[in-house]
Amino acid sequence: MNPQLVLSGIDGSNPLAFLAALGTLRTLTRAWKDRDVKLSWFVQGGMWAPTLHSDHVLDQSQLLNALDATLEKDATTHSIAFLKCLYKATPESVRQLFRDRASVVGAEDREDLDMLSAMSSELATEATSQLQTVRRDYFWGNLESVMRHTTVNHLRRALFQSWDYADPLDNQSLHIEPSEDRRHAYQWSKPSGDPDRKRRGGMLGANRLAIEAFPLFQSIVAGDKLITRGFTGTRTDNTRWTWPLWSCPINLDVAASLLALSELQAEAPDAQQLRSRGISVLYRCRRILVEKTPNFTPAQPA
Repeated sequence: MNPQLVLSGIDGSNPLAFLAALGTLRTLTRAWKDRDVKLSWFVQGGMWAPTLHSDHVLDQSQLLNALDATLEKDATTHSIAFLKCLYKATPESVRQLFRDRASVVGAEDREDLDMLSAMSSELATEATSQLQTVRRDYFWGNLESVMRHTTVNHLRRALFQSWDYADPLDNQSLHIEPSEDRRHAYQWSKPSGDPDRKRRGGMLGANRLAIEAFPLFQSIVAGDKLITRGFTGTRTDNTRWTWPLWSCPINLDVAASLLALSELQAEAPDAQQLRSRGISVLYRCRRILVEKTPNFTPAQPA
């Protein structure tokens, strides 16, 4: 009878893995409305691993079954479905989309509006979230493929096993994993035609869970661009993403507040002040542009 469960496959210093942990917390919070689900981080095997906490017994099979039953397979029924038409939408149709969603949202169910306002804005209709690094014309197809192909085994490998990157990358990746920065000079094959992309290089389960974390990263307008929670900068040479790992078990609402702390974005964060809030470490990576493709660099402690 254990009310804790370590997600031993997740490394908190990896941006995709961090999003997968948050996506797991958010999905279980939705699935288990009668339970108090929380998340904390601690060092295990030389990396920061997340631990789930609950007022009920936790085990791998129960958790995986809950995730599989809750995660939508059809992107058109998911709260992110609006992206299918957003790429070629007119500014007025984007504004109308926001008005329509706002008119029907309720206090108990903000899911559609939270996803919409995280990924886009009616005030900068062509801007995208800084978490979105896939080209706009490819993004919807990748989302559809990730949702459709993810199985329980993909989730198990992402959450409880060392990552083997044994899933195809081609057309089923959010392009958040730093190893997907595949520049021509470092590759045996041309990246755009690399046959390995159809066989390996990705973690499909982690990508699927990461989608569920997007609503925690709200975006606000800065000119004609968006600044997403956790990010600073809007140019290629100054955009970075900082995220915290915390030692105290906290629920989804507290985690969302923690992600938005202004102290996280300081050039030299005050470690003592952060520890007083239960934050053990900050990780920071850059959002760079390789030719026309955005990439995230490997993270370093801030």
